[in-house]
Formats: sequence, structure tokens, C-alpha cells
Amino acid sequence: MKKVIFTVTLIMMMAFSGLCFAADGNDLNKEQKVAETFMEVFTKDQIPAYDVVSKDFSDTLKTNVNEKAYKDLSKQIKEQYGNVKEVKFYNFQRFDQGDRVTYVAAFDKEQAVAIMLAFDKDKKLTDYVFTPLQVEEASK
Repeated sequence: MKKVIFTVTLIMMMAFSGLCFAADGNDLNKEQKVAETFMEVFTKDQIPAYDVVSKDFSDTLKTNVNEKAYKDLSKQIKEQYGNVKEVKFYNFQRFDQGDRVTYVAAFDKEQAVAIMLAFDKDKKLTDYVFTPLQVEEASK
């Protein structure tokens, strides 16, 4: 009888902890879709329409990144970093006032660039930043 109670208790604990760890899954999925749509600005030859991307912008970001600035973003990224070779998901961080999703990209002119996208509690994109990373060469 003790083994049955122990087994049932163990199963319930594992099921509950599994639910707790999966709580952020839906938020991450939504924010990743927004991030991937936004990153098509520099990963695709034909950038998505401003209306498609800006529907997920916060009001502040819509003010700061109007349609002209959005179209210029692709040119600026290509001038500064070159063409994108690869983009990989790196990190999801949850904060009190919102979340941050980070990707690492490889470009022609920069070996590694962190692309950080900040989201508010409503899952709207509030800010983004491109930060070149220092990559140390492996010693022989």
C-alpha cells in the first residue's frame, strides 16, 4: 500500500512540475513568431509589408519606427553587417514588465551578432538592438 501511495504521489509531483515548467511556452511561441516576422527584414530579399510587421509593435515603437525607417532598416543592416548567413534562437528571458527574446546571427562582415527583441506584457515588440559579439579564436 505504501508503494502505491508513494508512486501516485511521485506521478502527481512530476505532472505538476511539468505543467509549471511549460507555463512560458505559449508566450515564447507568440514572441518567436513576432521576432521571426521582424527578422525577415534582413533575412529575405522581399521584406514583409510594414502593416504586417507593425501590427505587433507597441505604440512607442510604431512612433519611432515609421514606414520609411522600417524600409531603411534592411539597408542599414546590410551596410553595417553584410548579408545574413544564419540566424539561431538563443535565449528567452522573462521579466516583471515584459520578456526578451535573443537570437544570434552570422553575417558576412560580423561573425556573431546578438539580436535582442524586447516585448511588453501584451506581447507587443517594444524595442530591438543589434550587438556584435566578440568571438575568440580556438587555441591550437
